[in-house]
Amino acid sequence: MDVEAVLRELTNAPDYEGQIVHVERVPARKAQLATPRNRLPYALENALRALGIEHLYSHQAAALDALAAGKNVVIVSGPASGKSLCYQMPILTARLGQPSERALLLFPTKALAQDQLRAFERLAAALSGLSLGAGVVDGDTPPDARRKLCQSGRIILTNPDFLHAAILANHSRWATFFETLRYIVLDELHVYTGLFGANVGNLFRRLWRVLDHYGAHPQVICCSATVANPQQLAEQLVGRPFDLVADDGSTRGARTYVLWN
Repeated sequence: MDVEAVLRELTNAPDYEGQIVHVERVPARKAQLATPRNRLPYALENALRALGIEHLYSHQAAALDALAAGKNVVIVSGPASGKSLCYQMPILTARLGQPSERALLLFPTKALAQDQLRAFERLAAALSGLSLGAGVVDGDTPPDARRKLCQSGRIILTNPDFLHAAILANHSRWATFFETLRYIVLDELHVYTGLFGANVGNLFRRLWRVLDHYGAHPQVICCSATVANPQQLAEQLVGRPFDLVADDGSTRGARTYVLWN
């Protein structure tokens, strides 16, 4: 689309009366690439290449470095900037090195959980011989599948409501899962505000009490679109300190913002 031609057409229209009060042009941005200090497992590197990912963006490498240092991380970057890889890579690295370790991923909607499961499955399919052990556990999961994932699941994708009403309410059934929990992922951090955010904040405090009971101390990975105070929001919501990764290294085309009054 020729944006300038569209603007000329708008401003030359017979009914145009100066409704455009501001135009902001943001130039295209080249990708900023980086390599994490600790190299990814060779098998995972090959799997990424098979999906067309030859190099990592700077924010992805920074997230991996912070996690390798034992920190909790909140990642803030634009749409289609590879935020999901920031938690897929460490979780799959743990699966390759320590197959018994688990991960709990929380999404605000069932649809997002299903989308991310498919993304995990695509990446795991390129990892020959890896048993992913992943599944969505929510109100739509059949009882037999739910019991199987409770007993042997390694990567559980769910939502805050189901974590509250079913998993934590029956945490003794999930004892093995909690004892070996390595990562907690909270995606779409920016939606957890207001009353919903307050409820999820209380849910995390309940979750920490259960994890203390089982002697688990997982790291937390939060992902968000643009939000004014991501580190403060993550720390208040989760109740733990966080390192902020907000220098988006992904490529981006030129953008034009038009304010129409």
